[in-house]
Amino acid sequence: LPANLWAGLGPRHGWLLLFVDPNQGVPEGSDAFRVLHVDALGAEREVPRDLSAVYDGVYTGPAYDHFRSIADIPSTWRRWPVDVVVVPNEIREEEGRTLAAPPNFAQILYEDRPVAPDKQRPSDPEPFSWRGALYVVDSIERSLAKPLSELRIPDKLVERLNQPGYIGTIVPALDAEDAQWEQKYRALLEGPAPQDETARQRRTAMLAHVEQRRIEREKLAAFLARHPKPDSIIDSLRRSDDERRLWRAGARTRIAAERSAIAAHDLDSPIPAEAWKALEARLRQDKFRTWTFKWVDRNGESLHVSFEETDTTIFARHRTGMKELVADYYTDAKRKTLIPEAILAEFEPYWRTLYNNRPHRMGGYHDGLQSDARIGPAKELLLFQIATDDAMNWCWGDAGAYYVFINPDDLKKLDFSGARMDLECH
Repeated sequence: LPANLWAGLGPRHGWLLLFVDPNQGVPEGSDAFRVLHVDALGAEREVPRDLSAVYDGVYTGPAYDHFRSIADIPSTWRRWPVDVVVVPNEIREEEGRTLAAPPNFAQILYEDRPVAPDKQRPSDPEPFSWRGALYVVDSIERSLAKPLSELRIPDKLVERLNQPGYIGTIVPALDAEDAQWEQKYRALLEGPAPQDETARQRRTAMLAHVEQRRIEREKLAAFLARHPKPDSIIDSLRRSDDERRLWRAGARTRIAAERSAIAAHDLDSPIPAEAWKALEARLRQDKFRTWTFKWVDRNGESLHVSFEETDTTIFARHRTGMKELVADYYTDAKRKTLIPEAILAEFEPYWRTLYNNRPHRMGGYHDGLQSDARIGPAKELLLFQIATDDAMNWCWGDAGAYYVFINPDDLKKLDFSGARMDLECH
């Protein structure tokens, strides 16, 4: 390590180890973290059997919804090789803040290699291995396993429906609202097609909106014709809720069957495109259509009642975890070749980004989120900081960072027992 790091104090060779419990909201407990310095790593040990998951779901944090339950979330993070890079550490003033990292620091660190804009995340690619397909169905199963809240028919809704003649006003009120909207944009909707491409696209979208509202209006009128009385409407809502629960239970059974079929394959082998498309089609077709109530405004008055038909599809209720699969494969020499080149080209610039321009750092001024870098002589030195990092699926608090500070006298003696750890987040 550079001679002037930590004012010349502390170790220059060996390994500096950080053990941290990421599931404590603030790392204040005696068991929250530990810093050790060793001359040599020695033999690697097995992970303790009782080590908890890296994210227990209690506080805000990274997404692991592609696992069926918290019990399936790994107890260790992926191994991502890093380089130790020496950079100048000079503070700067910006909008009343004292900051350490220069603007666009990632671009400086990676020089001529492409870096995606901060927070510009690639979309989830389609599964390219059977494990990717497994993540999709596991994320759906996790979503379906969450308990449904009981259907609640508000007293205000019942009161509205029982007002004499109220049900008969629901469709006319919608018609009046639509007529007012169409009148406002009549020139654009009924006039000649605009010459400007942006205006033409806007007109096309608005015409599609008008047609969709017409379809919804006809469905609503038919629903109210079938259920002209308050009791009939409420019974219909309750019946739909019961049927939705039965569909959901059946969907869990169907997902279990899909999972068994996927598990019969070598998970870390390519999934044929036609096999994924067939699975995707089955998942998209597995849906339930139901009627629900909603609150609407009418002439500036809120809490008026209307109804809408909605589709619930199991495919829309998941987070695929494909970003994590790509990263796991990338850090595994045997599985890296499974990643399509087009996906690599999109993800490598993304992994080079620094979230909020905040790097991992040893020594020097810290890149504070709630605090500023401390100028001049200090009672504590920054041992290191560990920032939120999409490549590692690290999200400390609300996209913050951990900061480890140490007394200079303790650092001189290589005594890390008194190190202090802070969490700063939004």
